[in-house]
Amino acid sequence: MGEPSHISARLSLIVWAWLAGLMLLGVILSELSILPLPHRGVIAIVAGLSTVKALLVARYYMHLKGDQRLLAFVALGPFLLIALALSVIFSSTLIRL
Repeated sequence: MGEPSHISARLSLIVWAWLAGLMLLGVILSELSILPLPHRGVIAIVAGLSTVKALLVARYYMHLKGDQRLLAFVALGPFLLIALALSVIFSSTLIRL
């Protein structure tokens, strides 16, 4: 395995601020009707924000950069399943049978 990767306190705080900001944005979008989008559109945006937050946590706090590539692929597996599930869910709105 590679060397453990550590992030500086400054970078850790920057990532924390991004995570807090993305969470706040997701809460604002889901609670207030500030965007002229249907409910499904807001859900898609909030799900996208949650994916970005999960990637930030995996990248900076789980130290996947220093681990083997196989472990990184194992960690990314759930993201592929989520993407597949979302594509099935949202495809039903695009294709009316």
